[in-house]
Amino acid sequence: MNTRLVSLSLLVLVLSVPGCAVAPTPPPTMEDTSFFLARFDNVWEKSLKVLEREGLPVKEADKATGLIITKFVNYSVGMRAHQEIEDIAERPDIRLALFTQVGYSLCIRIAPTGDMSSQVTITSRIEAYDKNATRKWHPCRSRNVVERKMLEKIRAVL
Repeated sequence: MNTRLVSLSLLVLVLSVPGCAVAPTPPPTMEDTSFFLARFDNVWEKSLKVLEREGLPVKEADKATGLIITKFVNYSVGMRAHQEIEDIAERPDIRLALFTQVGYSLCIRIAPTGDMSSQVTITSRIEAYDKNATRKWHPCRSRNVVERKMLEKIRAVL
């Protein structure tokens, strides 16, 4: 009887403790949109040239869908990265973390909004590598700096 009581108590205890499993959250992103008084073809070509000039290699480009995705590039490397992450993103809240690399990739969507105008939406994916506590990459919430700068560079060449 004592064994049954202990078993029943353990079962109640196990069922009353909330689970530890947490569904993975999607990486935080920031999106910025601008409208340009320029034809889709012109905006497409100029956007690719700006990416090339800025040293952002294109991973994928599909003109039919208006989608350009850049490869992941370094923004900051080394001990400075821990501080420089704040220039473009919010630092992940990880206790004892030491971020030694920060990088990003861009997703650029270009869509015609008429015969003579286009819409450009840029979404960034920013990540930082923690060398100390977790030894892995962590998504960062963008401060919308990278997206705005890229839109301004596209605007400047149109």
